[in-house]
Amino acid sequence: MAGNCAFWGSTVKKNVFKRRAQESYRKCKTYGKKGPMFYKKTTDSSSNLFLTNLDLHIYLHNTSAVLPTHTTHTVSTNYVLNTAKNGNEMFKFIIQETLKNNVIIDYETCIPSISSLLEQFQKRHKRFHYSSVLKQLTKEQKFDQKPKCNYAISIKQLKLFFNLVFTKVVPLNIFGKLKNYKKIKKATFHFLNTPRFKSFNLMPLVEKLNIPSITWLKNIQSTHIQLLVIAKFVKWFFTGFLIKILRTQFHVTTFSSTNNERLYITRSTWHSIQKKFIRKKIHSNCLQPNIIFNRWQPPIGVYKLCPKRSSIRPLFVSVHQPSDQRNLNIIFKFLKQLHNTEYGLTNFKEEWTSIIRHKNDSNIEKLHIVSSDVVDAFGSIIQSRLYDIIQLLCEKLPNQLMLKQYGVKSKNYVYNGSVCYIEYFSGPHLQLPIALERLFERPYTNDSNCKVVLKSWLLNKIRNYIFHQRVKIRTKIYIIGKGVVQGAILSPILSDIYYNFILHKHMSIFINCGKIIRYVDDILYVTENENFAEQFLQLTKTGIQQYNCYFQESKTQCNKTTNSISYIGYRINCHTLEIVPKYQNTDISCSMSLSLKNNKTLIEALKQRLHNTATLKLSKFVLNNAINSKTTIKNILHKACLRQASRACILIKEIPVYKRKNVQDIRRIIKSSNYKIARNITKYFLTFEGKMSTWNLSAWNTDILRMLWKSYKNVIKKDKVLRKYFHFS
Repeated sequence: MAGNCAFWGSTVKKNVFKRRAQESYRKCKTYGKKGPMFYKKTTDSSSNLFLTNLDLHIYLHNTSAVLPTHTTHTVSTNYVLNTAKNGNEMFKFIIQETLKNNVIIDYETCIPSISSLLEQFQKRHKRFHYSSVLKQLTKEQKFDQKPKCNYAISIKQLKLFFNLVFTKVVPLNIFGKLKNYKKIKKATFHFLNTPRFKSFNLMPLVEKLNIPSITWLKNIQSTHIQLLVIAKFVKWFFTGFLIKILRTQFHVTTFSSTNNERLYITRSTWHSIQKKFIRKKIHSNCLQPNIIFNRWQPPIGVYKLCPKRSSIRPLFVSVHQPSDQRNLNIIFKFLKQLHNTEYGLTNFKEEWTSIIRHKNDSNIEKLHIVSSDVVDAFGSIIQSRLYDIIQLLCEKLPNQLMLKQYGVKSKNYVYNGSVCYIEYFSGPHLQLPIALERLFERPYTNDSNCKVVLKSWLLNKIRNYIFHQRVKIRTKIYIIGKGVVQGAILSPILSDIYYNFILHKHMSIFINCGKIIRYVDDILYVTENENFAEQFLQLTKTGIQQYNCYFQESKTQCNKTTNSISYIGYRINCHTLEIVPKYQNTDISCSMSLSLKNNKTLIEALKQRLHNTATLKLSKFVLNNAINSKTTIKNILHKACLRQASRACILIKEIPVYKRKNVQDIRRIIKSSNYKIARNITKYFLTFEGKMSTWNLSAWNTDILRMLWKSYKNVIKKDKVLRKYFHFS
């Protein structure tokens, strides 16, 4: 009987093992090889215990944009691969200076074998002409894939360059077998594509390496020491070699703070761009020799060069003293109120709503639309004419102006339960920037609540900011002799005054027979008269010479030649006049990150980001049935839902999703954010007039929620990692 029990017990065990093997094979067939491997790593982390305390995150910071940035000859090459005398010295530096907090001993047995490899590495590195190879590569190679910046190197060219570096410089045996070598190379390409704000974690790479195949590690008996040594070595390889090469050979930058996609510009190209910029500014008298005055002058600033599609944008940066900052704020408020008094506030949403209302009321069959951009809107301003315009607008103002403190009746200005008081110029000659019903004057308990500001003082300060703005380039200081600098606090309002004066003084004929909407350098003209549209189009070709105002022909659009026009983040349908949001043509992952501030956890940061739906560009304007049809509104909502789901998936990947509690919390956050989005959209609908007020808002709410959940389902279904943990029916 005992024998039979033993037999049946062994049979049961065999069947259990057989079923487990079949189940494992089924999972492999269903999810592929990465599925079971990922599951094994996330459920059993015993193999990673030695690496848990290691900081294997690396960063690639942007190169300084201050003019002039370093050239190829001035970038420091003082790193160990260039300075070490032998492989022994190099390896000791790697072990002692990389991951300093993780001290290891008993690693000396591998020094003889790794030392020869490092000496071979160093010899190849010094012999390889990086700049010449890169120059030849960019000169000869032409690819179909064009970079978003014409003078930046393409990703394919960058990969080809580092392929050559790996082939010609890095010894194969330094990482063991070819598989390890390929994994290092693949991780390098991922690192090059990492957005600016994200760190790159080398931990997955170290875990995937086949340690037994690395021959120079075999003399170390402890597995623990082997892991620590290879972790230090891999981190040094990226930070002490690859990043050094990037710093030496490339200017690393991005388009803007919102678009964090990497741009790599060769040092020689960036150096020539800077030299050309300075030379052009000096030859055109935009930069003039500095003159020392006894009177007050604005603080000295520097230029930062930001890349554009085919050119560069110079941004001016200066540091103000507290007293200068106070004066700047007063002057800015004065100019803002002066501008609003003369030309009013420009609001594209309100203007476009009035255009559609006028078209519907007047039964106009067709409107003619022309849009264009001013060439170098800030730099093209004629300083003397700008100051003359400001003097002209100030003629009716009294010599003494009153600066009063007002309380603002708005939740946005309440801090710790107290009302915020803001200073504005008061009087019948200057319009307040906020509606009177939202303001109340502060009771005058002392003279500090009301101050007298002389008009002559204001004009004198404005004159100095226009004519005596200074910039430092290397050791020389120049006066900016043309235009106003982009980036200074006064420049936008000075530009508004200058171009609105031109519109109302020299383009009034178009205003009288149509509507001109201007936002910074973007101008949109809408009229029902085809002849005036043709004249305005002709004006964009000739410009207004006496004010140095010219328009970019490449960016001029009219509904005679196109069916849709892009304007300040919207796309206008020229036939129906419907407006849809225009999203940036960049990878959404380059603008998304979980930034941990105010001691927030990853889950709390995720909730904050998903509840902040500003990037979806949903507003009463685009969801208004007086502007867009029901079909267009549904298309807008469908795209916004897909964008929200994509945003969420990118952010969720920064959280350890394999933890059950995290999965449950993430589900709750997705659910709450979906309900919030649906609730906000239906609130927009409640404010509309006409047909929209009769629509079934409950049905809309259900449709929006269905769109959101369906978008999550479609996006997560395509992600190999997240689809294991999140299922939406």
